[in-house]
Amino acid sequence: MPKILAGATIAAGLLATGGSAALISRDASPSGVVRTTDGPRAAQPGVKTSATTEIASLSSALDAPTLGLADSVIETFHDSNANLCGTQKVHIDGPVRAFEDQNNVIHLTVSDPNATGWQWTGSVTGFTNNPKTATLDCTPVMIGNSGNTDPSQFDQKTWIQAIHFAGSTVYAYGHEDYFGTRTNDPDCHDAGTTDGLPYCWYSSIPLWTATVSPPDRHVNFGRSAATPGHVAIYPQVAYPGDANTTSAGWIGYGTPSNIIRGRNQDGTLNGYYYMFAYSSSNYAGQGKGVCLFRSADPTDRTSWRAWDGSTASPQFVQQMKNPYSNTNSACATVQPSLFNSYVRSVVWHKPSRHYIAIIRNSSAVQYATSTDLLTWSAPQNLLVSTSAEANYPVVIDFDGGDYGDSNFDRVYSNGRSYLFYRKSIVSGHTRITRRKIAVTNYPADPPGSANPY
Repeated sequence: MPKILAGATIAAGLLATGGSAALISRDASPSGVVRTTDGPRAAQPGVKTSATTEIASLSSALDAPTLGLADSVIETFHDSNANLCGTQKVHIDGPVRAFEDQNNVIHLTVSDPNATGWQWTGSVTGFTNNPKTATLDCTPVMIGNSGNTDPSQFDQKTWIQAIHFAGSTVYAYGHEDYFGTRTNDPDCHDAGTTDGLPYCWYSSIPLWTATVSPPDRHVNFGRSAATPGHVAIYPQVAYPGDANTTSAGWIGYGTPSNIIRGRNQDGTLNGYYYMFAYSSSNYAGQGKGVCLFRSADPTDRTSWRAWDGSTASPQFVQQMKNPYSNTNSACATVQPSLFNSYVRSVVWHKPSRHYIAIIRNSSAVQYATSTDLLTWSAPQNLLVSTSAEANYPVVIDFDGGDYGDSNFDRVYSNGRSYLFYRKSIVSGHTRITRRKIAVTNYPADPPGSANPY
């Protein structure tokens, strides 16, 4: 069984925080990604950590969590052929994402193949009943297909991918891409054919926002700024012209994971938020894989900085700016031998002090564990399946919403933890399906006033 040392120093030294220094505190050993004391303060001269203290900090070992299906029940949360909005089918073409608003109403969002956003609303009970009683809102919450054919505007088609709720505002980080196929450009690959033409595919992560105004549960997402200033994470280079694009994959960054709060080794919050983003084409010095981005404030789209590749002394200083007016460096990829495709979901398991990432390969939905978001365990199968049987897999645990976990980035394993995914029945018929999951080697960790988040 993999173990961690509760005092193991995974990151040591100084971390850059957008120009100011962050000093690793010695009152609790760093992990998750780091334990820091922000601000311009310097280390006190002559203060050292004794060998006895270091040895004591290494004395506690915790098993990594083991994730498994809780039972054999397969629930259909939504069926595109059975749960219509009039004559409109609501399909799934991305991960479902949840947040709980200021009135303790849960919203579950998803985008369809046309980049139209939809939501379900309800209570914790409404989402955890079988069958669920959460309600589908038949008015779209986002129109992400603008048809803008200028790649420099980063606004052709945007799907909801990551959600952050704060105050009364929902912040939706999207996968936006320009795809020449959509414009019938004769210089670009025609989907569904083998023509040898370049893909003309170019991706970014923009920010859209909406306001929650109870008692109205409907939300309406709009761009956080005029294009192209609404983008949080731009590609590393400007669009190089059709002929210079790759024969597979997109140039730039897309399909972000959910947003996860960073943790100190003792499980307390470290003041930062993290998000993985995928680059798929191995273009212009940007390796194929996922980059890890960090922000002190996800409500500020300009606050995201990329990890520099160091596990000994990690820094987050690279901002991916508009490449039409700035020069960007490629970002480091996290463990590319493991994460060679999307990271759809990351949750924190408090008893083990581990993060759990949800991924999939050609034969299964899998999970991996980490104490610092940088070094991950070998993947383990969670649900053996094809991509048609289980795609866009994410973990949502509805238990924590009423206790401050309004963005559902923890797993409590208390009977309300779910693996959500898309099941494709036939062309034009999809289901949002879910299975209950549990951490099998730890007792349940129910939320409450003493265990809020």
